Amino acid sequence: MEPPRGGFGFLWENAAVILLYPLVLAGAVILLVKSRQRGQGATGWRWFAAWALAGALFMLSLLTGFSIGLFLFPAAALAVFWLAVNAPHGRDVAGFLAGIAAVLLVIAFI
Repeated sequence: MEPPRGGFGFLWENAAVILLYPLVLAGAVILLVKSRQRGQGATGWRWFAAWALAGALFMLSLLTGFSIGLFLFPAAALAVFWLAVNAPHGRDVAGFLAGIAAVLLVIAFI
């Protein structure tokens, strides 16, 4: 299938990269559920902080898009997958949302 002609052809070319973000989150949810069912993982404030850093890195990668975000994305994906296996507990995973919120608040204040 050919990309549409016109000024927005770059969106068609980059659609595969954009789809990686929800695919990483879906894969992390699957790993998280399986790890939780097996009874694996640790809990505590350190894991909450690790999830918060992973959330901040993920959101920063998403917001910076096709500039530095492409270089941050593999690190963010690795962090999310690793944490989904090693710290799959609900209270700790809430740190992911806290990290996302922290990045958005910093950007809002800029």
